[in-house]
Amino acid sequence: MIVLRISPAITPSMPGLDRHRRPPGDYRLAKGHQSVSSRSTDTTLVAGLIIASFLFLYFHLFVPPFTPIWTGGDEVIFLHDASRMLDGQVLYRDFAQMTFPATDALYFVAFKIFGLRMWIPNLFLVVLGVTLSYLSYFIASRIAPGATALLVPLLFLTLVYRNRLDATHHWFSALATLGALAALVDGRTYLRVAVAGALCGIAASFTQSLGFLVLLAFGLSLYWQSRRSSSPEALIKKQLLLVACFAVALSTGTLPFIHVIGWRAFIHSTLIFSLRYYPTLPGANNFQGYMAGLGGFLYWRRIPDLLGFVFIHALLPLIYILFLVRYYRVSPQRANEQWDALMLINLVGIFSLLSVASAPTWARLYYVSLPALILFVWFLNFEGPSGKTFSKLLFGYTTILLVALPLVKQLHRPSYLDLPTGRTAFLNREAYDRYRWAASQTRPSDFFFGGLFPDFYFILKLRNPAPVAFITPYEYTRPEEVHAVLAGLEQHQVKTVLWASALDLSTSPQGDHLSPLRLYIREHYHISRTFPEYEVWSRND
Repeated sequence: MIVLRISPAITPSMPGLDRHRRPPGDYRLAKGHQSVSSRSTDTTLVAGLIIASFLFLYFHLFVPPFTPIWTGGDEVIFLHDASRMLDGQVLYRDFAQMTFPATDALYFVAFKIFGLRMWIPNLFLVVLGVTLSYLSYFIASRIAPGATALLVPLLFLTLVYRNRLDATHHWFSALATLGALAALVDGRTYLRVAVAGALCGIAASFTQSLGFLVLLAFGLSLYWQSRRSSSPEALIKKQLLLVACFAVALSTGTLPFIHVIGWRAFIHSTLIFSLRYYPTLPGANNFQGYMAGLGGFLYWRRIPDLLGFVFIHALLPLIYILFLVRYYRVSPQRANEQWDALMLINLVGIFSLLSVASAPTWARLYYVSLPALILFVWFLNFEGPSGKTFSKLLFGYTTILLVALPLVKQLHRPSYLDLPTGRTAFLNREAYDRYRWAASQTRPSDFFFGGLFPDFYFILKLRNPAPVAFITPYEYTRPEEVHAVLAGLEQHQVKTVLWASALDLSTSPQGDHLSPLRLYIREHYHISRTFPEYEVWSRND
């Protein structure tokens, strides 16, 4: 097994090293047997972490005993997709999606077993958060001593994850890549390489860019380590094994869908659309997304959230640059297993960041922040007494948040709705009002067009007459999709359409294809109610 010890000096057997030049906090990994007390302590820490993270997330996502708290977010698109699959529709053929199919398939399986229930995404968020917390501790404990490693999941839960409780494809792929990192952080045996490759394939099945780039990071790491510890033949075998297991896992998750729709439709949806049209949305899907959303954190009640926002933006990509500087400054001391593990974490962090670099919104930075948090905690320990003091302050602060934040959440007085997907608690009054109104005006299986708002379909079990979850006045919404919306509205005589003012305010007129839809709605519908975010248009009798 792997244990940590503080090396008192540079190993004398390493030629050409000055044993008086060891930087503070230069921890080495040593192979040997863990003492009974060490194993007992580690088990206690792990058990405490799992229980604490579960309770923290449970009280953020449920009103006891099991009433889900509405969270919203991008997950509603995948919940809607899976409900369409449950009705017999085919992904990429009958409705559009730009990610690989694993998220839709996962929710489809859950709905097939349990039905369309609001608690399912919330339960997934609890499982995701607990598992990510444990894996981050597992990896951090390989490079930081004792309870110091607990700071990583504490930072993650209180400053990052709780602000992005959205069971979307990003968190599932982040979990798979972190599992792959955990598999390789202790060693590079053939079995570990195979597991890492398969997990990268699973990650790509959720988020194609992250899975492929992290695979590249692992390949570079294997090459990096092999320069002094492996033969060229062993390196080639491991690289081939990594890619082969990746391909098998990815094929398992995608080929059944490709078999139904064909390669051309699959490539157009997941590659061509992503490259050509996805970046056309202003503010979110391109470089303008960096630091966007800061205004939403500038309230005194959101000070902890603001600190997390500033912290993550300051950390990425600075921590990876600082690590490389430190790595080359201590070159005589880096020939040990811990530095191999640190370089692996750094490479995974860099390539994870590259997967969202084209649209670095705060949410996407949060999804790929765990390798940075692990390196940050190692840096604090590396810096000696001052770093350890700051580490203790952060430990105390995040521990307070771990207790206080769910308590504050539960002290809110929620409003409840008995919806087709189950009884749901709302802490947001505007969300409660709009769902209460929509529930009073519709019945499950009614056709309903949400325009810019896809969140009504799943929660109220409504049917979407269009092949897209939402529309935009940009190239993101293609002309053929607009024509399909018009055909669906006419064929099903849809009674209710939601129209937001943002759909009339395109900053790129040449990419706005909604004119026929605007004309059709104004000819066949009238405004029956107004909400802050949209107008309700009802069909003329």
